[in-house]
Amino acid sequence: MTAPPPRSLGEALREALPAYEAPEALREWARAQASSEMHSLDRASKRRDIRRFAYAAGLVAALAIGWSGARIFHASGDGSRAQVLVTALVDTHVRSLMADHLTDVESSDHHTVKPWFAGKVPFAPNVPELQSQGFPLIGGRAEFVAGHTAAALVYGRGPHTINLFIWPSSASDAGAPTATYNGYALAHWSSHGLTYWAVTDAASSELEAFKRAYVASLQ
Repeated sequence: MTAPPPRSLGEALREALPAYEAPEALREWARAQASSEMHSLDRASKRRDIRRFAYAAGLVAALAIGWSGARIFHASGDGSRAQVLVTALVDTHVRSLMADHLTDVESSDHHTVKPWFAGKVPFAPNVPELQSQGFPLIGGRAEFVAGHTAAALVYGRGPHTINLFIWPSSASDAGAPTATYNGYALAHWSSHGLTYWAVTDAASSELEAFKRAYVASLQ
Protein backbone atom coordinates (compact mmCIF):
# COMPACT_ATOMS: atom_id res chain seq x y z
CA MET A 1 0.00 0.00 0.00
CA THR A 2 1.34 3.40 -0.95
CA ALA A 3 1.89 5.63 2.07
CA PRO A 4 -0.08 8.89 2.03
CA PRO A 5 2.02 11.95 1.20
CA PRO A 6 3.33 13.84 4.27
CA ARG A 7 1.21 16.76 5.40
CA SER A 8 2.60 20.26 5.26
CA LEU A 9 3.32 22.09 8.49
CA GLY A 10 0.39 24.44 7.79
CA GLU A 11 -2.03 21.53 7.38
CA ALA A 12 -0.81 19.90 10.58
CA LEU A 13 -1.21 23.15 12.53
CA ARG A 14 -4.69 23.80 11.17
CA GLU A 15 -5.77 20.31 12.23
CA ALA A 16 -4.12 20.36 15.66
CA LEU A 17 -4.78 23.89 16.84
CA PRO A 18 -8.20 25.28 17.79
CA ALA A 19 -9.52 28.22 15.85
CA TYR A 20 -9.30 31.60 17.56
CA GLU A 21 -12.04 34.16 16.98
CA ALA A 22 -11.12 37.73 17.80
CA PRO A 23 -13.64 39.97 19.62
CA GLU A 24 -15.99 41.94 17.39
CA ALA A 25 -14.51 45.24 18.57
CA LEU A 26 -11.05 44.14 17.43
CA ARG A 27 -12.35 42.90 14.08
CA GLU A 28 -14.16 46.18 13.41
CA TRP A 29 -11.03 48.12 14.34
CA ALA A 30 -8.92 45.95 11.99
CA ARG A 31 -11.42 46.45 9.15
CA ALA A 32 -11.32 50.21 9.67
CA GLN A 33 -7.52 50.16 9.64
CA ALA A 34 -7.48 48.14 6.41
CA SER A 35 -9.96 50.52 4.74
CA SER A 36 -7.90 53.52 5.77
CA GLU A 37 -4.73 51.94 4.44
CA MET A 38 -6.33 51.14 1.06
CA HIS A 39 -7.47 54.75 0.58
CA SER A 40 -4.04 56.17 1.33
CA LEU A 41 -1.91 53.53 -0.41
CA ASP A 42 -1.53 55.46 -3.68
CA ARG A 43 -0.11 58.45 -1.84
CA ALA A 44 2.30 56.47 0.30
CA SER A 45 6.03 56.39 -0.27
CA LYS A 46 8.00 53.17 -0.52
CA ARG A 47 9.30 53.68 2.98
CA ARG A 48 5.79 54.16 4.31
CA ASP A 49 4.68 50.97 2.57
CA ILE A 50 7.39 49.03 4.39
CA ARG A 51 6.20 50.45 7.70
CA ARG A 52 2.63 49.45 6.94
CA PHE A 53 3.77 45.94 6.15
CA ALA A 54 5.55 45.82 9.50
CA TYR A 55 2.39 47.06 11.23
CA ALA A 56 0.22 44.44 9.51
CA ALA A 57 2.71 41.74 10.46
CA GLY A 58 2.64 43.03 14.00
CA LEU A 59 -1.14 42.78 14.14
CA VAL A 60 -0.99 39.16 12.98
CA ALA A 61 1.68 38.47 15.57
CA ALA A 62 -0.48 40.06 18.27
CA LEU A 63 -3.39 37.80 17.39
CA ALA A 64 -1.10 34.77 17.40
CA ILE A 65 0.35 35.74 20.77
CA GLY A 66 -3.15 36.28 22.13
CA TRP A 67 -4.23 32.81 20.98
CA SER A 68 -1.13 31.02 22.26
CA GLY A 69 -1.16 32.97 25.50
CA ALA A 70 -4.80 32.06 26.18
CA ARG A 71 -4.08 28.39 25.50
CA ILE A 72 -1.02 28.28 27.76
CA PHE A 73 -2.95 30.09 30.52
CA HIS A 74 -5.30 27.12 30.67
CA ALA A 75 -2.60 24.48 30.44
CA SER A 76 0.20 25.72 32.68
CA GLY A 77 0.96 26.91 36.18
CA ASP A 78 1.06 30.49 37.43
CA GLY A 79 4.75 30.96 36.59
CA SER A 80 4.22 30.02 32.96
CA ARG A 81 1.15 32.24 32.67
CA ALA A 82 3.06 35.22 34.01
CA GLN A 83 6.00 34.63 31.67
CA VAL A 84 3.75 34.35 28.62
CA LEU A 85 2.02 37.60 29.55
CA VAL A 86 5.27 39.47 30.21
CA THR A 87 6.66 38.31 26.86
CA ALA A 88 3.49 39.38 25.03
CA LEU A 89 3.51 42.79 26.73
CA VAL A 90 7.13 43.51 25.82
CA ASP A 91 6.60 42.29 22.25
CA THR A 92 3.58 44.58 21.88
CA HIS A 93 5.49 47.53 23.35
CA VAL A 94 8.43 47.02 20.96
CA ARG A 95 6.14 46.55 17.97
CA SER A 96 4.36 49.83 18.70
CA LEU A 97 7.69 51.65 18.49
CA MET A 98 8.92 49.89 15.35
CA ALA A 99 5.78 49.71 13.19
CA ASP A 100 4.92 53.43 13.10
CA HIS A 101 1.79 52.81 15.14
CA LEU A 102 2.36 54.22 18.59
CA THR A 103 -1.03 55.95 18.75
CA ASP A 104 -4.47 55.76 17.14
CA VAL A 105 -5.32 59.07 18.78
CA GLU A 106 -2.45 61.49 19.37
CA SER A 107 -3.09 64.19 21.96
CA SER A 108 -1.86 65.48 25.30
CA ASP A 109 -5.45 66.32 26.29
CA HIS A 110 -7.25 63.61 28.26
CA HIS A 111 -10.58 65.09 27.08
CA THR A 112 -9.57 63.99 23.58
CA VAL A 113 -7.95 60.65 24.39
CA LYS A 114 -10.46 59.23 26.87
CA PRO A 115 -13.60 59.62 24.68
CA TRP A 116 -11.79 58.05 21.72
CA PHE A 117 -11.90 54.64 23.44
CA ALA A 118 -15.72 54.60 23.58
CA GLY A 119 -16.92 51.55 21.63
CA LYS A 120 -13.38 50.30 21.04
CA VAL A 121 -12.78 48.71 24.44
CA PRO A 122 -15.43 47.36 26.86
CA PHE A 123 -14.63 49.84 29.65
CA ALA A 124 -13.74 53.51 30.18
CA PRO A 125 -10.00 53.85 30.92
CA ASN A 126 -8.72 56.51 33.30
CA VAL A 127 -6.56 58.93 31.31
CA PRO A 128 -4.88 61.39 33.70
CA GLU A 129 -2.57 64.12 32.46
CA LEU A 130 0.76 63.67 34.25
CA GLN A 131 2.79 66.43 32.61
CA SER A 132 3.45 68.14 35.95
CA GLN A 133 4.96 64.90 37.30
CA GLY A 134 7.24 64.56 34.28
CA PHE A 135 5.15 62.06 32.28
CA PRO A 136 3.42 63.90 29.42
CA LEU A 137 0.46 62.17 27.80
CA ILE A 138 1.17 61.34 24.15
CA GLY A 139 -2.05 59.56 23.15
CA GLY A 140 -3.61 56.12 23.06
CA ARG A 141 -4.56 53.18 20.87
CA ALA A 142 -6.58 49.96 20.97
CA GLU A 143 -4.56 46.78 21.48
CA PHE A 144 -5.00 43.02 21.81
CA VAL A 145 -2.56 41.46 24.28
CA ALA A 146 -2.48 37.78 25.26
CA GLY A 147 -6.21 37.30 24.81
CA HIS A 148 -7.21 40.71 26.22
CA THR A 149 -8.82 43.58 24.37
CA ALA A 150 -6.88 46.44 25.93
CA ALA A 151 -6.57 50.20 26.01
CA ALA A 152 -2.97 51.34 25.59
CA LEU A 153 -2.17 54.77 27.01
CA VAL A 154 1.12 56.27 25.87
CA TYR A 155 3.19 58.56 28.09
CA GLY A 156 6.65 60.02 27.70
CA ARG A 157 9.58 60.22 30.08
CA GLY A 158 12.40 62.21 28.52
CA PRO A 159 13.51 60.21 25.46
CA HIS A 160 11.64 57.13 26.67
CA THR A 161 8.11 55.87 25.98
CA ILE A 162 5.81 54.21 28.50
CA ASN A 163 2.98 52.00 27.26
CA LEU A 164 0.28 51.48 29.88
CA PHE A 165 -1.97 48.52 28.99
CA ILE A 166 -5.37 48.33 30.70
CA TRP A 167 -8.10 45.66 30.58
CA PRO A 168 -10.82 44.27 32.88
CA SER A 169 -9.39 42.06 35.61
CA SER A 170 -9.80 38.29 35.54
CA ALA A 171 -8.50 35.30 37.49
CA SER A 172 -5.66 34.79 34.97
CA ASP A 173 -4.20 38.27 35.46
CA ALA A 174 -2.00 37.53 38.46
CA GLY A 175 1.55 38.75 38.13
CA ALA A 176 4.48 40.17 40.04
CA PRO A 177 4.20 43.90 40.83
CA THR A 178 7.47 44.48 38.94
CA ALA A 179 9.41 42.52 36.35
CA THR A 180 12.19 42.90 33.80
CA TYR A 181 12.48 41.18 30.43
CA ASN A 182 15.11 41.66 27.71
CA GLY A 183 16.12 45.02 29.15
CA TYR A 184 12.55 46.33 29.57
CA ALA A 185 10.95 47.21 32.89
CA LEU A 186 7.35 46.27 33.73
CA ALA A 187 5.04 47.28 36.56
CA HIS A 188 1.71 45.63 37.37
CA TRP A 189 -1.21 46.57 39.58
CA SER A 190 -4.99 46.22 39.76
CA SER A 191 -7.63 48.73 40.82
CA HIS A 192 -11.44 48.98 40.64
CA GLY A 193 -11.84 45.91 38.47
CA LEU A 194 -9.09 46.83 35.98
CA THR A 195 -5.64 45.33 35.45
CA TYR A 196 -2.72 47.62 34.60
CA TRP A 197 0.64 46.72 33.05
CA ALA A 198 3.17 49.48 32.26
CA VAL A 199 6.17 48.75 30.01
CA THR A 200 9.19 50.91 29.17
CA ASP A 201 12.88 50.85 28.37
CA ALA A 202 13.46 53.51 31.03
CA ALA A 203 14.91 52.53 34.39
CA SER A 204 12.74 50.58 36.82
CA SER A 205 12.86 53.53 39.24
CA GLU A 206 11.36 55.78 36.55
CA LEU A 207 8.57 53.30 35.94
CA GLU A 208 7.85 53.04 39.65
CA ALA A 209 7.59 56.85 39.78
CA PHE A 210 5.12 56.71 36.89
CA LYS A 211 3.05 54.08 38.68
CA ARG A 212 2.89 56.23 41.82
CA ALA A 213 1.89 59.31 39.82
CA TYR A 214 -0.82 57.45 37.90
CA VAL A 215 -2.31 55.79 41.00
CA ALA A 216 -2.21 59.04 42.98
CA SER A 217 -4.06 60.89 40.21
CA LEU A 218 -7.06 58.59 40.62
CA GLN A 219 -7.47 59.15 44.36
